Amino acid sequence: MITHLVLFKLKPGIAPDDRRFVAVQAAMEALPRKISVIRSWQHGRNLTPDDDAWDYGLVATFDSEADLHAYFEHPDHLPVLAQWNEIASLAFVDLAG
Repeated sequence: MITHLVLFKLKPGIAPDDRRFVAVQAAMEALPRKISVIRSWQHGRNLTPDDDAWDYGLVATFDSEADLHAYFEHPDHLPVLAQWNEIASLAFVDLAG
């Protein structure tokens, strides 16, 4: 099992009600229905009001590294990643176990 953890920090000038942020959240919601290798999928806005906190997070699991890499290159994932890159900085880690 591989756990994929992603943190998103909105770029300056991107507010929570920005249409691009709203759109990418909807796109995130749709990915598990489009990408069969996703085993679990939890994402959402940060609830802690702290300047050091990141704005959004994703925790997803995959059966194998091969499935994780298939997700990375999946044609439904790539446009969502592009949407995020337009409005946020990303950090991620992939954990085995």
